[in-house]
Amino acid sequence: MASGRPRDGGVVSSRARWLPAPLLMIAALVLWSAGWRPAAALEIEFSGRPVKLDIIALYDSRRERLPHLTRIHKFAEMPLNHLGFRITYQDVNAKLPPAQSLGRFRGVLTWFIEPLQRPDVMLDWLEQALGRGLKYVVLGEPAPPGTDVTLGQINRILARIGLEHRGDFVDLTWRVKVVDRDPDIVGFERPLDKALPGFPVMTAHGGDVEPHLILEGPSGRTTTRSVVVATSKGGGFAASSYVIYYEPNTDRVRWIINPFEFFARAFGDERRPIPDVTTLAGRRIYFSQIDGDGWNNVSDIEGHRELQRLAAEVIEREAIVPYPDLPVSVALIAGDVDPALGGQATSAAIARRLFALPQVEVASHTYTHPFDWQFFENYDRAEELRRVEQSQSPSLTLRERYTRRILEAAGRPLPASSDDKYIAGSDDLPRTYLRLPFDLEHETAAALKATEALAPAGKRARLYQWSGDTTPFPAAINAVRRAGARNINGGDSRFDNEFPSVTYVPPISRPAGAERQIYAANSNENTYTNDWTGPYFGLFMLDKTLDNTDTPRRLKPFNLYYHMYSGERAAALAAVRHILDRARSDKVIPIATSQNAAIADDFFGVEVVQVDLFAWAIHRRGALSTIRFDDADQLALDALRSDGVLGANHHAGSLYVALDPARERSVVALRSRHADQAAGRDG
Repeated sequence: MASGRPRDGGVVSSRARWLPAPLLMIAALVLWSAGWRPAAALEIEFSGRPVKLDIIALYDSRRERLPHLTRIHKFAEMPLNHLGFRITYQDVNAKLPPAQSLGRFRGVLTWFIEPLQRPDVMLDWLEQALGRGLKYVVLGEPAPPGTDVTLGQINRILARIGLEHRGDFVDLTWRVKVVDRDPDIVGFERPLDKALPGFPVMTAHGGDVEPHLILEGPSGRTTTRSVVVATSKGGGFAASSYVIYYEPNTDRVRWIINPFEFFARAFGDERRPIPDVTTLAGRRIYFSQIDGDGWNNVSDIEGHRELQRLAAEVIEREAIVPYPDLPVSVALIAGDVDPALGGQATSAAIARRLFALPQVEVASHTYTHPFDWQFFENYDRAEELRRVEQSQSPSLTLRERYTRRILEAAGRPLPASSDDKYIAGSDDLPRTYLRLPFDLEHETAAALKATEALAPAGKRARLYQWSGDTTPFPAAINAVRRAGARNINGGDSRFDNEFPSVTYVPPISRPAGAERQIYAANSNENTYTNDWTGPYFGLFMLDKTLDNTDTPRRLKPFNLYYHMYSGERAAALAAVRHILDRARSDKVIPIATSQNAAIADDFFGVEVVQVDLFAWAIHRRGALSTIRFDDADQLALDALRSDGVLGANHHAGSLYVALDPARERSVVALRSRHADQAAGRDG
């Protein structure tokens, strides 16, 4: 429940200050729909207030080496992105930024489990940061047990949330009972166990605190109550074992708390526009990309096998040409058509045909196809050659020998041989093509140029699709940006019966130094087929993820992502065609993958300024053209007061507003939906 304070972004006169925020909004909307204006009805005063969308997340690099390996990135960042928040990661072991430089941040988030090396330094910094008005959200404890800090310092920080740590921890919980549980917050994907985990003894102070889980148990001769999950105007707290649940038998994770509701309340649930990367012109975005892996593999599908067609030819004939209405980005591995590395020059003809199709976007899937990107951050050619010499190239399989004999008899070029030690037969080596030393510019800019050279004049390669482990180092991402291309891949989003939790839906991007890698919205067939060992129809399971990431809240666009090797197996091809057919029947807006990457990139630069109680100006949004209002069933777009807006529609309780891409600045104003319905319109 929101407190009795006015919602952030407005200064309410003394006559209206007594109204709780939800009642204030309802009263104002009723007056608005009746023709009154807020300034006259409630004496609202506005000078334009920036809506802060940035959160600084502290992590301990001794325990979680890089930001993308942290619990915050893996679990919390996606729900925060969905709420419109952007994360800046800060290692507590490095020099912390001056408190006076934190003006653009809304709050601080921590999720520590292991003891810190210098907790006193971090806590001193937290006190200064929170003293400048930042909210504090703590998962776990500010300074985990075992760190040498005073309880007084911890409590000065927790006081910002309205909590006090009593210094005790309850280990034996067999006589502990749940006194109060907020079902909107606790029990989201996993109910509380009957045998409750241990917890710190925390008490709430002040009427502002909203306890969401209160536990009670004996402590000596007395009974102790502890607030285990809570939010307030100052932030939020959830005890360590009450955030997520790990099931060791299935190796699966689920949320105990509802991260969407918890973070919304903890970081401020005022009405505000949310930059949205899932929707365009009121419809769910559809995009598709194909990685070039398996381009030169001979198909095993009946009707194609007899003609010795390559997998890329099969995908061309079966999954691209028949779907001219669905754009797809085709990413070539340049080495696959480069004889100097072991590729097939004749395969370039397939690329030329594909790139000439109007629905195909030209993209690169690297030059030599790195599997282990981190190996190349500090590249050692001698070490790479040592691994090549030690690697045992597999002998040709019976099928490979048979295929080579057929091709030789037909006078057709032979595929790259798996017994060539400079062509990796698996990801045991750092990359696929190893004949020449690795060169970053060759791997990025030259790969884009080599791919573009196979396209019609004027059709550029605007996208780079990461290969292998899809964890490029910062200089690699920077090289792609300098070459003028967007980047995508990684993330491996799943939300289905095998991965039944939003914890397996990744955030928008992966931070890498000062760079940003854009994640794919969905996973590819490799994860559904157990690294291409079967079942080959696994991509049919994407249906469930598409459903679960559209309702009850739209978390991701509709993304079909696969490899050319899906053209090898009939079951895999059938799954691809099934998803393509679904895209035609769903209410989607198809766009190029590079446009989706641009929208995702530009999410991180959007600026929002509230200009009155029901209106906001949107700046610096680049390719992002949708903003969203949640819990908006009773709200509609006020078209007369809006500017640079094309329209709006409702989905799953949210209002999606389409901004005019031709305008650099848009103003979005809201009104009560009741007035539209009374007039016979549906807002």
